[in-house]
Amino acid sequence: NNQLKPLFITQKKCMRILFGDCESYLDKFRTCARVRPIESQRLGSEFYEKESTKPLFTKHELLTVENLYRYRSVMELFKIMKTRTPISLYSSFRLSDRKDNYLITPSPTTQFFYKSAWMWNEFRKFGTINFTSPCSLVKRLLKKSLLNTQGNYGTSWCERNFTEFMIN
Repeated sequence: NNQLKPLFITQKKCMRILFGDCESYLDKFRTCARVRPIESQRLGSEFYEKESTKPLFTKHELLTVENLYRYRSVMELFKIMKTRTPISLYSSFRLSDRKDNYLITPSPTTQFFYKSAWMWNEFRKFGTINFTSPCSLVKRLLKKSLLNTQGNYGTSWCERNFTEFMIN
C-alpha cells in the first residue's frame, strides 16, 4: 500500500531506536579516522547499512503498520457481522449462499467494503472460525497468522509479508 509506505519507514526507524543493537551502532562512531588502522579507514558499504528490522518485529511480536491495518479491518468487519450493528454497514455486506461465513466481495476498489470482505475470505480459508466465534479467539488467531506471515520469507521484507495469512 503506497499510502502506508512512509509510515512503515518511520515505524522501522522507531524500531531501530527502541530495540536496535545500540552497542554496534555506537561502536561505529567511537573512534575517529586517525585512530583506526590504515586498512580500515576507508568505510565500505557495510558501514552504512542499516540494521534489519524484521528480526526486531519478530522478537518483540509487533505488527507492522500494513499488518495492523489488515488486523483492524478484519476485526471491524467481524464485529459488524457478529453484532449486526451499525445496520447501515451490516446491510452493505452480502453473505454467500453457497459457502458458510464467506462474503460476496463487491467489485474491486480500495474501499473498506471490498478490502475487508476480501481479507476476511482469505483469512477464513485457514481456520474454522465463523461469525459466531468469540471475539477473543478471532483476535488471537488473526494476530498469530499475521505474525507468522510477517516473520517468514527470509530476513528482508517482501510483498508476501503483507498480503498473505498463515496459520501454523
